[in-house]
Amino acid sequence: MAGNQGRSRTRMLAAVLVGPERIETREVPRPTCPVDGLVLKVGACGICGSDVRAFRGHKAIHGVHEVGGEVLPGHIVGHEMAGVVEAVGPAVSGFRAGDRITVAPSLTCGTCDACRRGQSTVCRTYGALGWRLPGGFAEYVAVPGRLLTDGSINHIPATVPSWKASLAEPLACAVHGQSALRVGSEDSVLIVGGGPMGSLNVLLAKHRGAASIVLADPNECRRKLAVALGADLTVDPRGPDAATALRDATEGKGFSAVILAVSSISPIRDIFTLSQEGAYPFLAPGGRVNLFSGLDPGDTSFALDARVFFYQGLSLVGTVNSTPQHNREALGLIVSGAVDVDPLVTARLPLSQIQEGFRLVMSRPRIHQKVIIEPVADA
Repeated sequence: MAGNQGRSRTRMLAAVLVGPERIETREVPRPTCPVDGLVLKVGACGICGSDVRAFRGHKAIHGVHEVGGEVLPGHIVGHEMAGVVEAVGPAVSGFRAGDRITVAPSLTCGTCDACRRGQSTVCRTYGALGWRLPGGFAEYVAVPGRLLTDGSINHIPATVPSWKASLAEPLACAVHGQSALRVGSEDSVLIVGGGPMGSLNVLLAKHRGAASIVLADPNECRRKLAVALGADLTVDPRGPDAATALRDATEGKGFSAVILAVSSISPIRDIFTLSQEGAYPFLAPGGRVNLFSGLDPGDTSFALDARVFFYQGLSLVGTVNSTPQHNREALGLIVSGAVDVDPLVTARLPLSQIQEGFRLVMSRPRIHQKVIIEPVADA
């Protein structure tokens, strides 16, 4: 990579988040390779909504990030990463320098009560690359041994570029959510929110054979994309006939699966508005609702009617993060072509333009879906 010319092999470029909406590309030490882990040369790392919240100062990152013995003046975020193994520790088997891999970033203990129940996504000591530890908006990242032993590292075939493979991590979150909802061929699915995660959920629901897929989003560009991805109908939730359109979409039967892929509380409150008949009009009997996305700061409360939940047999589940198994499944869907993520990638930028990348993601109208940062162009 041209950006490496003239730089010591002990140094690298990294994008360091030093304050709200202040991210600086600077030279820092390369990470030391863990004895039982590896060093990844980062070919691609997507900008996630949680990265945007950290960038805007809406999500706190506690503690300090240290690379190569140097404490950084901020944090290296980014967790949707893929690239090439640069080095492996002496205790590592199964991986070698030159391997192309994706990294599922979640760090879990494997021993707490949640992990023992198979709920590692809510591990008592949960951490992640790009949060507790330096992440993928850098030329290199150290991958701890725990991620090698729990199945978080997956090989990428030569036919799949790193930018495409990096979408395995966000797709894995959709796999988690739809697995929890048990989305299948008998389901009418409503997806609220047409951003990158809503779009991935459209693709996945289509793959899982959902009987009908409806996407609600006020942005016309997002609605048009949803149709191209496989949605049967889109609705502008701010339109005067939105409620009627949503009811008519299921002939008044209600949706059996609802995925709330939004960062605002107001669309969530709208779904749980009671009709005069004392039922949630958008939900079918036995309907399942997934709180899928992290929310912006502020009042995120909403009221539920326990009587209606009981008599309609409804369920509400939050799904945060993903497991190594979800990531393996997601990468397989991308590699096989079963889920075509290409239309979602609207910009690919070098690390030096990461500030522009965040600007694109946050710009209005929201015309961008996935913006991918490529720290090392040939990885």
